[in-house]
Formats: sequence, C-alpha cells, structure tokens
Amino acid sequence: MSTPILSFENLDLSYELTHVLKNISLRIESAEHCAILGANGSGKSSLIKLINSELYPSYKQEPFRREILGRERWAITELRQHIGVVTNDLHSRFAYERGNLSGFETVLSGFFGTLGLFEHLVVEMEHLEGAVNAMKRLGIEHLRDKPLSQMSTGELRKCIVARALVHPIKAILLDEPTVGLDIKAQFDFIEMVRSLAQSGTTVILVTHHIEEIFEEISKVVLLKEGRIIAQGRKEEVLNSTNLSETFDMELEVHQEQGRYWIRPAML
Repeated sequence: MSTPILSFENLDLSYELTHVLKNISLRIESAEHCAILGANGSGKSSLIKLINSELYPSYKQEPFRREILGRERWAITELRQHIGVVTNDLHSRFAYERGNLSGFETVLSGFFGTLGLFEHLVVEMEHLEGAVNAMKRLGIEHLRDKPLSQMSTGELRKCIVARALVHPIKAILLDEPTVGLDIKAQFDFIEMVRSLAQSGTTVILVTHHIEEIFEEISKVVLLKEGRIIAQGRKEEVLNSTNLSETFDMELEVHQEQGRYWIRPAML
C-alpha cells in the first residue's frame, strides 16, 4: 500500500492565545484528488501552512500526529521536491518583484527555490532539460522568452505551476488558483489542472468556489472556524445542508455531469 500524501490526527494550531485550527484529522491518499472548501477566515491559509511545513502544530497533551509522505518533519526545500505549492502570495511576488524574468527563467528557478536566477547558482544541463519538459507538459513553450511583466495573469500562473513541476512531485497544492483570472482563463486553468490529475499527480485544491471542483476530485473537506465540519466522498459531502452551514447562508447545491454549482435558496 502506498504512503499517504498526508496523515493528520487531532491537530491544533494556535497563534499566541488564539486557536486558528482545532482537532484537525485529515488523510489524503496518493492519487486521491481533494478539495478543501471554506469561507474566508475559515482557517484554509493556516491549514495550507501545516501541509507545506511552514508551520507545525501546537503541542497538546492528547495524542496527535502530523505526517507528510510518512515523515513528521521536513526541510521546506526538500519537501518542495515532492509536493509543489502554488499560492497567490508566490504569484504576487513574481509579478511585482521579478517582472523582468522570462517564463523560462521563472520555471528554471523552481530547481533552486528562488525568485529568479542569481550568479551563485550553478545551472546544469539537467536543470535546463527539466524546465523545458515542465513547460511542454503544460503546453506553454510559447511563453519561454516572454517577460513576466507582459504576461496575462493566467499565463504567469501557468509558469508558476510549471515551476513546481520541474521536480518529480507526487502532489501539488493549489491555493485559490483562479483568483484574478477571467472566465475563459478560469476554464482553461482548471482543464490544465485536470490534465495533471489524470497524469497521476495528486491535486489538493484549496478554494471557496464550489465551481472549481472538477470531475477527478473524489474527496471534499469542509472547513469552518478552524474545524473540519464534514469530509468524505464528494457526492456525500457536497449537499445543501453542509454548504449552508459552511457559508452561513441558505444555499441550494446543484450538480450536472460531475460539476457542481450553488445559488441562494429560494424564499
């Protein structure tokens, strides 16, 4: 049996005296595509930091466990070779701080975990080949020489995904990945993520948009006020009762051909 991507049991996370996550138990298997859904302020960002090893759980007397790919502790640079992370913060840093970089330089920087390339870095042939292959995998070879400052939001987002794919990652964590994209770019981006899922990369999608939950996602986790209020098979979790509780309003959930959407409940 393969090692799960993550295995959390009874985790808490506190900032000083404020609990931001409480009693988090979550297991995501290899190739089990998962969506983590919650309103703003529900604890999604803190959970992301637990997953990518930016933060570790608060100590408590009761038994608890946090394992990523079977290990309790990781150096972030080492973990990035196994789990890719794409966040809006990373996107913004490249957009506003490194707009002079080309698409290829951006992707290549994934080997070094840097915001670009610097003189002390030793770029070898395998790095160049890896960056080329990552761009080919996403079909963005045409962005190779284009400066980030001239790219659309969707183009830059794809380069950042390719940056994560330079390593043979087992999973990719996407934090609200369609923020800032127009309707066409949103559909295009989700189709690209679907292709990653279909090729065997485990996708963990963190969002507050139910419409982003694509067909290959089988597990859904609902987060509210730092607690998991429901988790399990998508077909069982995504219902009007659960979503109404998650977002504190009466909602109706609709589904057609594997895709979901919501609207306010009719009065």
